[in-house]
Amino acid sequence: MLYRGFSQQELEQEYSPSSMIGDDLSPYLASYAALSAQARAGQPVHENLAYGDSPTQVLDFFPSGDTNAPLHLFIHGGYWQALSQRESAMMALAVTESGQAFATLNYTLAPAARLDQMMVECRQALLWLASHASTLGFDTSRITLSGHSAGAHLAAMIMATSADIFAHAGLRIREVILISGIFDLEPISLTSANDPLQLSPVEIHDLSPGLHLPAPGPRYRVTVAERDTAEFIRQSRHYAELLRKAGHSVSFDLQKGMHHFDIILHPGTFLPDGSG
Repeated sequence: MLYRGFSQQELEQEYSPSSMIGDDLSPYLASYAALSAQARAGQPVHENLAYGDSPTQVLDFFPSGDTNAPLHLFIHGGYWQALSQRESAMMALAVTESGQAFATLNYTLAPAARLDQMMVECRQALLWLASHASTLGFDTSRITLSGHSAGAHLAAMIMATSADIFAHAGLRIREVILISGIFDLEPISLTSANDPLQLSPVEIHDLSPGLHLPAPGPRYRVTVAERDTAEFIRQSRHYAELLRKAGHSVSFDLQKGMHHFDIILHPGTFLPDGSG
């Protein structure tokens, strides 16, 4: 028995979200790309803004009509080894129509980067945005941070490690939306998903959000698809409960009828009131 009584085969299935949809991701990846291209064609966007020196350290920014609008920043998933900001703007129109500016960021993937580097890059992107807020046109005191899957893990770790850094930069995150995330890295280290990551015992401990909770402050929405695997649902529910016990303002919801890959195609996943 490897983890929570699972066999190797069972653990692989529980941490393979595509097992719930017949293992064929291609229609959803095609939808991500097509809808993101449509979003870029249908509204103003500043593409490939460099927040660091590496070619992978870029983001796309979609301004709101209000130059002092709130900002919504999204961190894409892909098990820390796939996708980019280019396929991760499908929610941009719904977000900007709600009165928020929107940014979607890229980060260096495994095996070229380790998880702590990815986390630092995402934090760096937020700080870069804060330093360019007056030019881009948004309010640094009204920020929503969202992430999907591996992106939810990175968002949770940013919140756990960056409070003082963000406060010094005048950056206030008011809402965090964690979508079908990973909050315990131990089972990941025991599956094939670890092949490009090669997580060490120290990384498993230091980079598991469930072991490093943030200070209370923002509102948290922990959301997961009804048709995610049982382990993805358990991890989200458990993390929400940890936040609640630590004094956070937190909600947990199970999105009916959805699975790991179409939950981010639903605009309501990203809007404060869950509508859309």
